[in-house]
Amino acid sequence: MKRLQLTAALLAGMCLLASCGESNKMDCAVEDNYTMQSNEAKADYSENSYDAAEEADERAYSMDAEAADYTQADAKAINTQMLVYSCEMSIDVMEFDDSVDKLHDLISKYKGFIESETYSDGGNTSQWKYNDEQKWKTLSTLIRIPSASYDDFCKDAEGVGDIRRKNASVQNLSTEYSDLRTTLKIYEAKEKRYIDLLADMKSESEAISVEKELTNIQVEIARIKTRMNNIENDVAYSYINLTVNEVREYTAEPVIEKTDTFGQRLMNTVSKTWHGFLEFLEGLLFFLIRVLPYLLLLALLLFPINRIRKAIKKKRAARDAAWYQAQMNAQLNAQMNAQAAGPDTAANTVSETAETPQENDHADES
Repeated sequence: MKRLQLTAALLAGMCLLASCGESNKMDCAVEDNYTMQSNEAKADYSENSYDAAEEADERAYSMDAEAADYTQADAKAINTQMLVYSCEMSIDVMEFDDSVDKLHDLISKYKGFIESETYSDGGNTSQWKYNDEQKWKTLSTLIRIPSASYDDFCKDAEGVGDIRRKNASVQNLSTEYSDLRTTLKIYEAKEKRYIDLLADMKSESEAISVEKELTNIQVEIARIKTRMNNIENDVAYSYINLTVNEVREYTAEPVIEKTDTFGQRLMNTVSKTWHGFLEFLEGLLFFLIRVLPYLLLLALLLFPINRIRKAIKKKRAARDAAWYQAQMNAQLNAQMNAQAAGPDTAANTVSETAETPQENDHADES
């Protein structure tokens, strides 16, 4: 019986030990598996971190290399697709008509056209006819030449005559054209939205408002397209403002040496002086003849005025003489009456008559 109990106890102990061993093995396996996963995750994280750091270092090195290699010559290239060429030229020619014919042949050769032209023969606006020697012809013309032939035409035009002035310039309209194209796309998309909106709209007032806005958009689109067409035409055909001037070869006047004597020069001076005096008298005579009608008219106007003035003056003198004679007679009568009256009255009368001329003088002065 005791053996059976001992055997059962041993079997129970062995089972217990076996179960503990299995449990330890499982725990160890789980711990080992967790440890391996942790190590792999750490390894992956370390590897990814290393790759990210290496990539960041390479990017920084690349940026440093680009900054180090950058120079002023590496600037962005200018867009030269929409260039407008223009040139002003002034040419002097000896044979004006032939040179103008050559210029027209060059325009036809390079398939250009004349936009405007101004011709002058050098004469003034009077009705007199001038000789060719008195004229200096001039031609000013604005020529449009295809831009591909611009340089060739300018070189050939310089050979027509002697070039005196040239001013060439280039206007880059690429940025403006690009902006117009972008703006046009925006307006066209907006136009399409308004058209779709107008098709689905039922309110008449709202439809009128949308139509008004749509009209403004379409007007702006037309304006943009017109400007784009003008730019395209200016890019396709360059501007050349050419002036052709007629000139002549300069010839110096011959110098005449003096071979006459002093007496001859003296006689020539006297003769020129006499002829000058005669010309002066002749000019004076012609001047008097020209102003004579005006002088006669002035005399006719002044003659009656002078007659009236003299008559008034004569009448005033007669009146003054009559008044003076009356005063003298009055004084003589007064003296005669005083003498007849007595000596004292005569003295007083004489003194009064002596003062009367002075008073008359003061009256005449006033």
